[in-house]
Amino acid sequence: MEPLRPADPRRVGAYEVLARLGSGGMGTVFLGRTAGGRTVAIKVVHAALAGDPGFRARFAREIAAARAVSGAFTAPVIDADADAPAPWLVTTYLPGHSLQRIVDGSGPLPPWSVSTLGAGLAEALVAIHRAGVVHRDLKPSNVLLTPDGPRVIDFGVARAAELSAVTRTGATVGSPGYLSPEQATGAESGPAGDVFSLGAVLTYAATGHGPFGQGAVPDLIYRVVHAPPWLDGVGDPGLRDLLTACLDKDPARRPAAGDVLHRLAASAPAAPYGVGWLPPPVAAQITAPVPLPATIPSGPGIGRRRLLFGAAGLTGAAALTGGAVLLRDRAKRAADGTWTYTPESREVTGGPVLSGGLLFVTEDYDADGLVALDPRTGARRWSTVDVRPPGAADPLRVTATGRVVYTNGGFKSFKAVDQANGASLWTVTADLITGDPGPVTGGGLLFSAGTQSEEGLCAYDGLTGQRRWAFNTGQAVQANPCVAGTTVYVANREGTVFAVDTAGGQVRWRRTLDPSSGLPVQIASPPLMSGGLLFVVGQDKTLYALDASTGHLKWTSAADTAGGGGPPALAVSGDLVYLTDDLGGLYAIGTRDGRLRWKHVFSSKDHHAAALSPVMSGGTAFCFNNDTLFALDRATGAERWRASGLTATYERPVLAAGAVHLASLSAIVSFDPATGRVLRRHPTEMAENLTASGDALYWRDAATVYAAKARGSAPRRTHPRGDERRPPQPALRNRTSSKARG
Repeated sequence: MEPLRPADPRRVGAYEVLARLGSGGMGTVFLGRTAGGRTVAIKVVHAALAGDPGFRARFAREIAAARAVSGAFTAPVIDADADAPAPWLVTTYLPGHSLQRIVDGSGPLPPWSVSTLGAGLAEALVAIHRAGVVHRDLKPSNVLLTPDGPRVIDFGVARAAELSAVTRTGATVGSPGYLSPEQATGAESGPAGDVFSLGAVLTYAATGHGPFGQGAVPDLIYRVVHAPPWLDGVGDPGLRDLLTACLDKDPARRPAAGDVLHRLAASAPAAPYGVGWLPPPVAAQITAPVPLPATIPSGPGIGRRRLLFGAAGLTGAAALTGGAVLLRDRAKRAADGTWTYTPESREVTGGPVLSGGLLFVTEDYDADGLVALDPRTGARRWSTVDVRPPGAADPLRVTATGRVVYTNGGFKSFKAVDQANGASLWTVTADLITGDPGPVTGGGLLFSAGTQSEEGLCAYDGLTGQRRWAFNTGQAVQANPCVAGTTVYVANREGTVFAVDTAGGQVRWRRTLDPSSGLPVQIASPPLMSGGLLFVVGQDKTLYALDASTGHLKWTSAADTAGGGGPPALAVSGDLVYLTDDLGGLYAIGTRDGRLRWKHVFSSKDHHAAALSPVMSGGTAFCFNNDTLFALDRATGAERWRASGLTATYERPVLAAGAVHLASLSAIVSFDPATGRVLRRHPTEMAENLTASGDALYWRDAATVYAAKARGSAPRRTHPRGDERRPPQPALRNRTSSKARG
C-alpha cells in the first residue's frame, strides 16, 4: 500500500480514494471508502486505454463477467462504470498478500497447506464456471491469501463462456507459464483452461516455481505447448498425480474443477477458512495489522490510529463487502456492558437472535436488511439486504455455522452470507408451504423440503449453494426436516417418515405412520430428535415416537382435545416431551412410554403453539399466555405461581443470572423463579423478542436494539446513528406491517 500521488484521483464516482494498492497493464487499483465508511478496491483504467472503443467493449464484458460470479473464494463486484471518462470497477477490498509474495518471501508451502489452498481455489473455479465465466488468467499474483482464506481476484481477461473470443487466432491472453496450451496457441479456451492454470499455480505453491520454469516469453510458451511439466519438487504422490492430470495438454482429459475440489477436500486436513491451514509464520504475516500511509488524511471522526487493516481491524467490525474495516469506535458503553443500537432507518423489524458469536436483527422495511452486531458492545459488524423479516408470531431465523450465516431470503428462498463480512454468497429457492421455513443445516449442507415430491428433500452445499442431491418423498412436505449427525429426517404430508443419509441422499429407512382413523396422517410440524428417538406429531395431535436408527415404532400418544388450529409444536426436556397447540393446550408426555403425565389448558382464545412451548429451569416449566406468566411444576403440571398484567403477545420467558425474565410492552420484568417475586422492572416501550446469553439480556422495540445485564443498571444509548434524539415510538408498526408478517 502506497500514499496517493499528486496526479491520482481523490474521488472516483461516489467513493473517496484513500491509498494506492498497485498498478498493472490495465489500470491502477486504489483503496477506497464508501460514504458509510466501508472499504473497497477501485480499479481505474489507464488513460491510454480509456480512449480505445475496443477496450471499452472488453472492459464492459469484464464487468458483466465479474458481476455474474459469486462464491466464498472470490471478490464480489460492488459497482462499476464502463462509460466514465476513465472507466472504473469497484470490488470487495481483501486484505492480505498474494500467493506470489508469500512464496517468494517465505518459500513453498507444505503439502497439507497446498491441498487446502487447492480446495479453496477449486471451489472458486466451480463458482466462476457455474456463472458461465472463464477466468483465463489464474496465476500466483491473482490468488490472495487473506485472514478469511484464499480468494481469486482480477477478472481482467475473464469473459462470458458463451461470448465470442476476445482475441484473434494467433493472439494469446493470459500469463506465460500459467496459461493453458490452447490459450498459448490462440485456440478456444474454456473451463478446462482454468483447471490447467490451477495445476500450474499449485505447482508453484508446492515447489516455489512454475511447472515450466522461467525464461523469455517465447520459451515459456513453447514449453507450455510441447514440454512435460516439471513436478519433481512435489513430494506428495497423490498431489503430484492430481497436478499431472490438471496439466494434461489435452483439455478433454483434464478433470473438471468440481472433481479437483472433491479430491483435494478429501485429503486436506483443514477447511480453507481463516489462516489455520497455513504455517504459523505465514499466518502471522497475513494477519498482521497494516496501517494506512501516514499522509492519508483521516475522515471526520476517524483517527489515523483507527485506520487498521488485517486481523486488528477484523476484531472490531467487518465491512459490508470485504474483510477490511474502518473502525469508527465512538463507544461509550457502560462498565456493566449495557448498550443500545439504532439503525439509520430507525426501523427494527425482527430479532434479536444470537448465533455464532453475533447478534442479528433485521431492519428497514424497504431494504429488508440483516445487521450483525457485536453482542458485547453493540458495534455494527456488517449488514446485508434481501433478508425476509419474520412474521408477527415467528422468530427471526438465522443460523451461523462455520464461516456461513444462513437465513430466509426473499419470498420462498434461503440466503447465505459470509459470516466475516456479510457478503452475499448465494440464494436458493425454498418451495416450502409451511408458515415458518427456517434454515436447517448440518455437515456443511443446507436442507430444504418442498411441495414437489421428486425434490421433496434437497441438500445444498453450504459454501456454494450448489445442489448436492434431491430425494423423492412421494408426497409434498409441509414441515422443516431435522438433522442429527449424518442423518436428515423428513416427513411428507401423508405420514411417511424418511431417514436419509446426509452425504449422498440415500434412504436409510422409511416408516408410514398408521393412524387409527384409517386416513393419512397429516404432518405439518418438523420432526424432533432426542435421546435416540424421533418424535413426529400429526395435525390431529397424535404423537409418534420412532427409533431413530431403525424407524421402528416405539409408541403413540393422542392428546385428548379437539382438532383445529395450526400445526402443533414439540419440545423435549429430560424424560418429558411437551406438545403445545394453537388451542391453548400444553401436554407433558413421558419419552419412554408415551404416557400422558399431565396437561394444562390455557383459557384465553389467542394462542400460538410455538410461543406456548415451556422454558425449563430445574423442576419448573415457565409459560407465558394471555398477559400472564405461569410457573408450573415440571413433574405434575400444578401451578406454583402466576404473574398477571404483563401486556405482550407471543413472548417467551428467558432465563439468566438465576432469574426468569419477560419482555412486556412497557417493561422488562425479572422474577424470582421460586416465588414469582418481582426482582426488577426496567421501564421500556414496546419491548419484544427478549433473548439471553450468560448474564446479558437483549431485546428490541420498533426502532432500537438494547442490551443490559440481567441484574444491571438500565441501558443507555452508546451507539447513536444519525440524529441522537429518540423519535416518537410508532404504534406497533412492526406487529401490523404486511412486510413484517412476511
